Amino acid sequence: MMKKHVYWVLIGAILMTLLAACGSSSETEVQEDVIAEEVDTEVIEEVAEPEPEPEPEAPVLEIYHWWTSGSEKAAMDALVGVYLSAYPDVTVLESPVAGGGGLAMREVIHTLMLAGEAPDSFQSYPYGLIPYWEADMLEPIDEIWTDEVKAAVPDVIEDMCKMPDGHYYCVPAGVQQAGVVFYNTSIFEKYDLPIPTTWDEFWQICDTLSAAGVTPIALGDKNAWPLTYIFRTLTASEGIEYYEDFINGKVMDASNPMLIDSLENLNKALDYTNTDHAALTWDEAMARVVKGEAAMSIMGDCGAGEFISAEKTYPDDFGAFYLPGAMDIFGVSLDVFSLPKGAKHPENAMNFLKTLISADAQSAFAGPKGFIPARTDAVMGDNFSDYQKDDSAVHFQTATYFRPGMYSGTPPAFMNELTDIISAYIGVERDVNGAAGAIADLQAETEWAIVWDLVP
Repeated sequence: MMKKHVYWVLIGAILMTLLAACGSSSETEVQEDVIAEEVDTEVIEEVAEPEPEPEPEAPVLEIYHWWTSGSEKAAMDALVGVYLSAYPDVTVLESPVAGGGGLAMREVIHTLMLAGEAPDSFQSYPYGLIPYWEADMLEPIDEIWTDEVKAAVPDVIEDMCKMPDGHYYCVPAGVQQAGVVFYNTSIFEKYDLPIPTTWDEFWQICDTLSAAGVTPIALGDKNAWPLTYIFRTLTASEGIEYYEDFINGKVMDASNPMLIDSLENLNKALDYTNTDHAALTWDEAMARVVKGEAAMSIMGDCGAGEFISAEKTYPDDFGAFYLPGAMDIFGVSLDVFSLPKGAKHPENAMNFLKTLISADAQSAFAGPKGFIPARTDAVMGDNFSDYQKDDSAVHFQTATYFRPGMYSGTPPAFMNELTDIISAYIGVERDVNGAAGAIADLQAETEWAIVWDLVP
């Protein structure tokens, strides 16, 4: 808009002539000439443009996870089905990344996060989120943890979903019991084998099976971590106080008798495994137990999922027990999902997380996965095996102690190094003392962000 203004400029010309002479004077005349000048000035009044309306969030949900086996796919399909029943217009883009017990996927996520290309949500272990929390790359999700949710989730699980600042940053996809020995019922009955309660009994079972030409322990450590998984289970079998010290970084003496004992048991267990263990994945090893080609395999509750997907029943076709020394300890292994900062579809991600922690989703997912729900009010219906109902759930309710699985309770860098140490010193060199020294050094070098208190 243009406006015209007229300004009058006064120019005064004052002329004075002073005539001075001895004894005479004259009046001074002053003339003022006024000159009017018209000036045109343009004043531009800026009109603020209205703020553009934010574009509506695309109906897309992008999630990353490492679940690729048959039972794992069935579980994810069930979970996504619950989400889509509430949000049918959203397209769910799953990016499953196999390999390394999640290591390969974690490397992908690390690259995406650093590049500012975070997905809407991704699977992790609780402790695995700490580096992203420290880098301010995660959104707190306290609003999801309502009083109703807290009342339904046991304290040990709730606490594992917090970061050191006390805020919530993830929700669990069920609870996996860590450190279970699954066995083929027919094989145990054929050779009249008892459930072992001591290490002498356990090794006697292995000797009996070996003499009969049966592989005692099926192992598939193609991706390295399953051998370390057995070591983690053996660490728990040394007792809850030692386990607490181990995940708090206090086992810094290479001559610690419990450290040596757990490594010797691992080294001995290798003598009873299949010779091609380095060529198999964990689920391929478990499949041998399912088919009766091996007697036992050590894994988390996901091992039960392989029996369930093969339509095997508990306890007729398979059974489960805990290693000596760990029978009163429930190993809590949590797979969790979080909300990264910069996610392209944060609203859809929040809705996914709210769905995941719901009782319906916990029931739908945990059943085929072989887990138990993270909520005590979730129904364990027909999609749950008798193993989940009568073994895992009962153990969760009756255990004296609870321990976080090592991936849930120790830094990712520590677990990566521990896996390398076990693979090299035990898997290849069969060197117990070398492994003990390397582990003690690793314990001393690691920065421990969380201090666990497992013994009341």
